[in-house]
Amino acid sequence: MPRPLRLLLLILLWTILLGGGFVFYWLQDANGLKPSLEGIIEAQTGIPVQVDGALGWRLWPPVSLSAESVSASYQGQLWSIERLELDIGVSSLLRDPESWHVQALTLEGVEMREAGGLLEVHTLTVQDFRRGRPALVNTRLVYTAEAQPPLPMNLWGNLNYDPQTSVMQLDATRFDTDLAAGVCDLTLSPDPASPAAPPAGPEDLLPLGLLLGYSGSGSCLLDRLDLDGERFSGVDLTLQNKAGRSSARVSFPQFFKGSAVLQLDINANEAPVLWTLTPELSNVDSQRLVAWMDQDLEWLAPLAYGGTFRFEGNSEAELVASMSGETRFDGGEGSINIATIKQQILSLATLLREEDRINGWPDVWEYQRFVGDWRIDRQHHLLNLALDNLSVEADGDYLPETDQIDLVAELTFSNDSQFPVFDVNPLLFDLPIPVRCQGQRADPSCSIDREAAQQIVATALQSGEAGGLRSKLERKIEEEVPAEYQDAARSLLDIFSRSAESEPRED
Repeated sequence: MPRPLRLLLLILLWTILLGGGFVFYWLQDANGLKPSLEGIIEAQTGIPVQVDGALGWRLWPPVSLSAESVSASYQGQLWSIERLELDIGVSSLLRDPESWHVQALTLEGVEMREAGGLLEVHTLTVQDFRRGRPALVNTRLVYTAEAQPPLPMNLWGNLNYDPQTSVMQLDATRFDTDLAAGVCDLTLSPDPASPAAPPAGPEDLLPLGLLLGYSGSGSCLLDRLDLDGERFSGVDLTLQNKAGRSSARVSFPQFFKGSAVLQLDINANEAPVLWTLTPELSNVDSQRLVAWMDQDLEWLAPLAYGGTFRFEGNSEAELVASMSGETRFDGGEGSINIATIKQQILSLATLLREEDRINGWPDVWEYQRFVGDWRIDRQHHLLNLALDNLSVEADGDYLPETDQIDLVAELTFSNDSQFPVFDVNPLLFDLPIPVRCQGQRADPSCSIDREAAQQIVATALQSGEAGGLRSKLERKIEEEVPAEYQDAARSLLDIFSRSAESEPRED
C-alpha cells in the first residue's frame, strides 16, 4: 500500500477512534444533562418539570436519551411519566442540547390527575419531529371522569407545534373511541390576556382553565357516532373558542329518517357559566325517536322540532335546576295513542252518562294536526298543544331533585270541522275540562280537578253569551223539556249555578 494512502487511513482511523472515545466519555455523564433536559421541556411546553429518575443513553442508531420518573404540576393538574425517550440525530449530538435534532419522542406510562378526572397515556410516539414542521403522532390513552366509565382512545395524525408562539395544530388526525371515530383538524393557541380560571371542582362538566386559557377552532367528520344503542354516520362537528366564548355545532344528515342540527354556545367568562342550546329537527320519524328516548308512547309522524334552552352553572345539577327557554313542535299528519286522554275524559263522561261515546274513540288517533309549544322557567312549565279539535293548556311545576310534577291542564274541544272532531257531548264544546296531574314524572296520577271544574261550570252557567253553557242548556230545555216543566227546569238550573259557585273548597 502506498505510504501516503496508508497515512491517510491511519489519520481517519485515529480521528474516528478519538472522536468516538470523546463522544462515549461525554455520553457517559447522562445525569449531568438533567437541568438541560428540564429546561428544554419547560421551554417547549411552558410546564416546569422535574426528572426524579436516572438518565441513560442507548448508543446504537438511533442514539437515544431516556429519562425515568418525570413529574410536573400545572394549573391543578398532576403529571407523572414512567419513561421518556428521545431519539437524537447523531450529527447534532455535539451541539448544545437545545440545538439537538430530536427525531422521535416516546412517552410511556403517563398519568394526568385533576379534580374530577384521570388521563392515562399508555404510549405516545412523535416521529419526524422538527421545529415548525408537522410530526407524525400515534397514541393510546384512556380518560376516566369521576363516576363515569373509562373512555379509551386511539389517535394518530400530524402534529405541528411552534415553540415560539405555542400554537399547536392537528391536521388530518384520525381518532377511534368506543363512542365515535373520525378525522379532525384542530388549531389551539394560548391566550395570555385571559382571566384566571376558578378552581376546578369534582362535578365540573367543562375544563374552564382550557376554555379561558386557550383559543382555537376545529372541525371533525365522524364516520360513526354511537349514542344509546343507535349509530349515526357522516356527522359533522365544528368547534370555536375565543376568550372563553365557545360554540359547537353538530349536524346529523341522517337522523331517524330526517335530519338534525344542535348548536351549543357557552360563555365561560360569566359566573355562573352561561349555556345556550338550540336544537332543530326536521322530518324525523317520531316513533323511532320516542323509542330511542325510552319513552312509552305510540306516535308515528314526521316530526319538526326547534327552540332554545338556556342554562347556568358547570355541573349537571346546576344545569337542570336553571333550565329555561321555549320550544315548538309540529307533528304533521300522523297517528298517536290517546288512551291516557280517554281515561281522563271518561270520568267526566260518566257524570254525563255518555261513557259509550268516549269508549268509541280509537286508542290510536289518526290526526291531521298536532302542534304545540313548551315554555320553561326553571321549575315552572307552560305547555300549549292542539290535537285536531282538542287543545290543551298545561301550567305547573317540575322538581328535578325529586322528579315530581304538579300541574293543571285544561282540555278544550272545539267544533272545528276542518279537522277530525272528537265525538263528545255538544255541551262540552268550548268548555275547559281541568285535569290535575301529580306524582313521578314517568307515571303521574291524573284526574279531573273537581274544584276547578266547579268554578268553571259556575262561571259558564252564569254567562249570558249566546254560545255559553247556560244558553246551550236553556236551548236543550226548550227543545226537549215539556212546556209545563220548563220553568221548573230553569229554576233548577239557577239553583245549580248558585250552588256550584258557592261550593266550599276542600282543604
